[in-house]
Parts: sequence; C-alpha cells; structure tokens
Amino acid sequence: MLAGTKAGEGNVLKYLRSVRGRMLGIAFIPGGALVAVAVVIAILLIHQAVRTRDMAVETAAAADRTARSVVALQAERNAAMAAPEQRSAAYATYTQRIESAIAGLRDYARYAPDAESAYQQTTAAELLSVAEGMDRSDSLALAGLDDVTRGSFTSAVASYRADLARVVPQLTESGRMAYETLTRSAEWSRLAAAENAFTAAEPLPLPLPTWRNAAYTVSAQLGALYTQQNQYAVQLTLDDGRRTLAGALAAGTALLLFAGLLMVVVRRLVARVPVPVVPIMVPTVRAAIPRPRHVRSPRPRLPEPWPLKAVLDDLRRR
Repeated sequence: MLAGTKAGEGNVLKYLRSVRGRMLGIAFIPGGALVAVAVVIAILLIHQAVRTRDMAVETAAAADRTARSVVALQAERNAAMAAPEQRSAAYATYTQRIESAIAGLRDYARYAPDAESAYQQTTAAELLSVAEGMDRSDSLALAGLDDVTRGSFTSAVASYRADLARVVPQLTESGRMAYETLTRSAEWSRLAAAENAFTAAEPLPLPLPTWRNAAYTVSAQLGALYTQQNQYAVQLTLDDGRRTLAGALAAGTALLLFAGLLMVVVRRLVARVPVPVVPIMVPTVRAAIPRPRHVRSPRPRLPEPWPLKAVLDDLRRR
C-alpha cells in the first residue's frame, strides 16, 4: 500500500511538472524568438545608421576635394590659355578634367540613403557645374576671343545661365533668396552686359576693372551658393543617419522590454497553477481484530493432573 501511495504521488508531480513545463515553453519560446528578432533588427538598423553616417562624412569629404580640385584646375586653365598657340588645346583639356571631377561628385548621389538626400546632393553638383560654366566663359573672354573661341564662349554663357535658371526651383528657401540677391545685384547686370557685348563682338561697355570685379563677385557668390547647398545635403544625410540610429535603439529597447515583461508575467501565471489535491494514505500497524466467541477454534485442553496420579499410584501397588 505504501508503494502504491508513493507511485501516485510521483505521477501527480510528473503531471504537474509537465503542465508547468508546457506553459513555460509556450511563453518562453515565443519570448526568446522575440528577443532574438529584436536583437537582429536593432543590429541591422544600427549598421544602416552607421553606414549612413559614414556615407555623409565621405560625401562631405568628396565634395570638398572636388571643389578644391576644380578651383585648382580652373587656375591652371587660365594660366595655360595665356599662350595663344595653346589656347584651344588647354581649354579642351582642362575643361574635360573639370567635368570628369564633377561627374565623380554626381556619382556619390547614387549611394545616398534616401531619395531626398540624393536629390539635394545632385542639386549641389549642378550648382558646381554652373559655377564652372561661368568660370569657363570668363577664361575664354579673358584670354581673348576670335572667330573660333567666340562660339565656345557663347555656348558656355548660354549653358550656365540656363542651368542656373533650371536648378533654382530645386534650391532651399535660403538658396532661392541667395539666387534672387545675386541676379538682382549690380555685379550680375554688369557681367551680363559684358558677356552680351562679347557674344555680339562689340566693344566692352564698361571699364575693364569693373568687368573683372563683377566677374569675380559673381563667381564667388556662385561658389557660396554651391557650398550652402552642399552643406545642406550633407547635414540632411547626417540627420537621416541619426534618426535611423535613434529609431533602431528605440525599437530594439521596446522589443526587449516587451519580451522580458511577457516572460515575467507568464512566469507568475504559471506559478499560480492550482496543484491537484491528492489524498496521501499513511500506513499504520495492523492491529489484531477480536473475533466473536462463537467462531473461536477450540483448543485442546490438558488432562487434569489427579487422574494421572491415581494411575501411577495403582501401578506402584502392584
């Protein structure tokens, strides 16, 4: 009986453990999966944010290198075009090198983290191309125009003016204000008058120093417009990286907290599972149960001692 009681208790404990184990498994397996998913998502988002930040830094460095390279090549072009016999070759060679540098800057826009950043980076590259077009036409006019170079000058002037007008709607509010300030300035009007006179093969309508001062001022303002747009594009990319990083940390933290809370709640609920009440039989010593008198088995009675003594005495007498 004792062995049977122990076996019953063991079965109950096994049943209870199996129920709690299943409930814990039902909660912990999805909870663990949720934690794993949260960690993976957080790692991916953080990796994306770091890549975005690195791309913004690399784009800023590339823009700075390209701008410095363009300025250096423009100075070399102006110096090389001073010799009449090398004018056409120097113009074509340096112009091609400058265009290649600007095209390399445009390639960075393809790796931007989103469409808006790519759009703003492309706009910055277009402004640098506008500044280069203005300097290109100025280098031709400064070197002296002839029947061959006048056509290139006219094409360069028309190109940079059209490109500037086309890119204006893409600028930020501050960029459009800077454009309006530039095109309404006296230097812009003086430069336009000089360019129109060169295109028509007419004499310069203003003194040479005034023309050079106007050309220098317009070139500087176009460069400042490019710098402003490029800084905005880089800052936009950096902000996107920060938002991605903050979102990754917030999402990962929220998922981890939810998974941990789920496990704690389920753990407490499982601990409250009612335990079945099993009666436990305590073994006792078997006591002798008296039987009724009428069912007692008769016991053989010993003979009385006196008849035996009488027999022995009789034998002695004989």
